Amino acid sequence: MSARLPSGVLAAGLTPFRPDLSLAHDSFARHTQWLLDHGCNAVLLFGTTGEGLSLSVGERLNGLEAVLSSQIPPDRLLIGTGASALPDAVELTREATRQGVGGTLVLPPVHLREISDDGLVRFYDHLIQRVGDVDLRLYFYHFPELSGVPIPFSVIQELQSRYPDQIAGIKDSSGEWSHTAALCRQFSDLQVFSGTERLLLRVLRTGGAGCISATANVTAALAAEVRTQWQENEAPAPVQDALTDFRTAFASLPTTPALKFLLSRRLDTPAWATVRPPLAPLTDAKKGVVAEIADRLEEAVPLPGSKG
Repeated sequence: MSARLPSGVLAAGLTPFRPDLSLAHDSFARHTQWLLDHGCNAVLLFGTTGEGLSLSVGERLNGLEAVLSSQIPPDRLLIGTGASALPDAVELTREATRQGVGGTLVLPPVHLREISDDGLVRFYDHLIQRVGDVDLRLYFYHFPELSGVPIPFSVIQELQSRYPDQIAGIKDSSGEWSHTAALCRQFSDLQVFSGTERLLLRVLRTGGAGCISATANVTAALAAEVRTQWQENEAPAPVQDALTDFRTAFASLPTTPALKFLLSRRLDTPAWATVRPPLAPLTDAKKGVVAEIADRLEEAVPLPGSKG
């Protein structure tokens, strides 16, 4: 049986590209390891922040192989395997599961907005059947603002009743605390992750698993401190407030280009700022905002490129 994906703080890892837009495997593996060494319990690869839907099946599988070849434990990886074409989602999910990853995060198809509950159940049911692996650990990706397709509680319940060993959890990127709290209460036997570290302390107190966040690429150490203080019955609220402030600082920015620019600046590696179209690089004005955030962050947490 596959090892359980760790609860706690997960970064929705960034995917570095070369100037020709091909995936930079060495940088990809190094950044993933850096995240695991600086506060992340696990890392999501090829999620929204990681531009997963802009990568082909082959690119995602080759990228996963590069990370695993660097001796990163597969059970500390959650892999985004969502795809519009069911056969692509099956191939990605099957291979990631075969490699022993901690789980696969599956966004519903995004090209059809008016999908019935029955249609959603059929999509996930066919996926699980065609993967055909008892070690599959599937996490629903509820992100209606992006996909246009919410994942109702009834769909989760139906699929959990059919596949109690394969349905492992949910990433809730709705940003609505009431929705996340209801998931934590109703699915206490699943791992419920918030899509923002703003809700980390609330999620932990409500029995959830933690957070899977884009900005954890740079705030993971602070998020880890919140979890540690909560586990030790200390008073994590001030640390959570600081964490929330940094998350809020990124709210007005295009998240992936902003974080990539921050890393390119910190690592003195211009290629790190490369995003794959349709994303666009930051404007000069927004680069100034990111630089100010980075300067404040450096006083609170280690950043890529920091000594020690």
